[in-house]
Amino acid sequence: MKTIDRCCLGFVAFLNILKVCELCRTVRATRDSRFVPEGGSIDMSCEVVHCGILWTGGWVFQDIQSTSFTLLFPSIRIQLSNYSLTVNSTRLTVHIQNINQSDAGAYKCHTSWSENLISSGHVTYVNVTAASVESSERSLSHRLLVCLGAVMGFSLVLGLFWCLTKCHPSTPPVPPHPRTSFAARVKPKKEVVYAEVALNETRLQNHRPKQVIQPTIYSSLRF
Repeated sequence: MKTIDRCCLGFVAFLNILKVCELCRTVRATRDSRFVPEGGSIDMSCEVVHCGILWTGGWVFQDIQSTSFTLLFPSIRIQLSNYSLTVNSTRLTVHIQNINQSDAGAYKCHTSWSENLISSGHVTYVNVTAASVESSERSLSHRLLVCLGAVMGFSLVLGLFWCLTKCHPSTPPVPPHPRTSFAARVKPKKEVVYAEVALNETRLQNHRPKQVIQPTIYSSLRF
């Protein structure tokens, strides 16, 4: 019994090791189908679980008329990048801009490991559709309508401002209060002046006319 148990435990451990090795050499991607208008752009990504094992890989492409995949290289329209998610995994991304009909086909991630092992992710099918002329015309007309509405709104606001300034006379400005000192703002008190007029008696006599003293006649004799 002991020997059988040891064999079973060894077999289970071997299976776990195989499972770990399999998980550490995996390409995670989602099977997808996309429709992209001609002249547009697309972004795709996958995750490579390597657990620190040396590997090489990238994105491969198969067009509609081909039967094999070819490796994608960066160009003016195609941008390839990779960055580490964790210590054990790396994400591969591809960005294609200004898509044309020759970009239609299947895309997937392809990796090569040691001991001549190869892994691939699920395929993403890209279908390139014709560019919609109606949508471009609608977008142009929409832009024209937006510009026209902005000009009309600005004219309306400008006219309203002009009417408010011309129709209603502006109130006269309030004169500023002079900043004078406290002593200047205090009204001076009125002083009471007492005047004394003294008439000179002699001066008054000079101005009065002299009265002629008539003699008093008690009796008169006439012959």
